[in-house]
Amino acid sequence: MTARAWLKQDHELVPGAEIFRSDRRFALEAYSASHGQLLLRSNPVDDEYETTIDLLFKPVAAVKIRDGFAGLVTRCATVGEATQIMGSLPGVHADHGYRVFVLESEGRSDYVISMAVGWHEGILPRVQGSFFNSADAYMRRWPTDPLDGLNAGFNTAAVQDLVDALNPGHSQQTRRDRFRYVFVLMTDVGHENRPKVSGAGVFLTQEDAEEAQTLLAPKVASCWIETLPVAI
Repeated sequence: MTARAWLKQDHELVPGAEIFRSDRRFALEAYSASHGQLLLRSNPVDDEYETTIDLLFKPVAAVKIRDGFAGLVTRCATVGEATQIMGSLPGVHADHGYRVFVLESEGRSDYVISMAVGWHEGILPRVQGSFFNSADAYMRRWPTDPLDGLNAGFNTAAVQDLVDALNPGHSQQTRRDRFRYVFVLMTDVGHENRPKVSGAGVFLTQEDAEEAQTLLAPKVASCWIETLPVAI
């Protein structure tokens, strides 16, 4: 198995062909309604595996999976299998570009119907939610979820968690899979001989940021508040 792949073309997804195999344990990590993304993950295991494997299906039209897989083989369904499964699901058709991916584990079969599938294996940084969602030139705000899409707030940390994270004795090995928003006061100083836009301060509450904004506003060309996530 290659360390990473993204498969969506007909010659890459031949009916009946095996496309992914691993002896490791996988479980559902995330689902995002944005682009219909479904992420299965195998986490590192002490003294056995140090890497993370993310397996992504996108966009997903239908799914039948269990809560976990002890070993996983993913293959393209045969023509007969795909016809039978899609025939039981009104509105899902192969001619729309969807394919049936069969997930086999411990003698049982499940499936995901999507247009493409891909995986990435490596050392997942502590502050990154997955290999398939990271900040770039087009999305400069650091993502707080494993997949792009609306955040439901399930991984929002308590204020005390943020305070504890600022403690010098806080573990530096903990995964940063929760977040807390802080409020950044931004300014436009309006000078041509220096950067016009800069950060003036970071505040833990919106009330403090708004008070600082009131005090600073008469002294600069403009100022505003941006909310940014802090990984905890």
